[in-house]
Amino acid sequence: MHGPREIETKFRVADRRALEARLEALGARPGPLEDEKNVLYDDAAGRLKSEGCALRLRTVDERGLLTFKGPPNVFEGIKSRLEWESGVESPRAVAAILESLGYRPWLRYEKLRTTWRFADPARPVVVVDETPLGLFAEIEGTDSAVRALAAELGVAEANFIAESYIALWLAAREKNPSLPKDMVFG
Repeated sequence: MHGPREIETKFRVADRRALEARLEALGARPGPLEDEKNVLYDDAAGRLKSEGCALRLRTVDERGLLTFKGPPNVFEGIKSRLEWESGVESPRAVAAILESLGYRPWLRYEKLRTTWRFADPARPVVVVDETPLGLFAEIEGTDSAVRALAAELGVAEANFIAESYIALWLAAREKNPSLPKDMVFG
């Protein structure tokens, strides 16, 4: 599939203050804390999921973002995949459209996200995500820029996590079936 690519890795964060202090020292500045509500959609056959794709509707403060992600390619802990996104005026209307087209919600997940950006747009974007699975950070940019910034942050490539939050949640539920179906807080 051709189109815009998302290139990223994530890693667990043991010490948020240390990570954020290092980001500041490198010149990054944080944006506001965003409370994300995400819903994944698929058809009755689960075709998107079976093909490694995702159709997501995200809502943050009544603003919506519709995203399609193609199947991932992973190389040494860095994930790359097609990603089409568009802001939506009414998340509720888009949800109704998706359901009218035969797509149904199959999983909800929540995150509290802080986005860190550098003045230099060539530098990667870093997000710090509080999730029901714990604290993570993602670095998104070109492959070489992601690896370089990870090294500057002291993150070894052995600690890169290429799996999505959903894959991590589903694996956690296999180990602990008492976890709820959806990856949501409390």
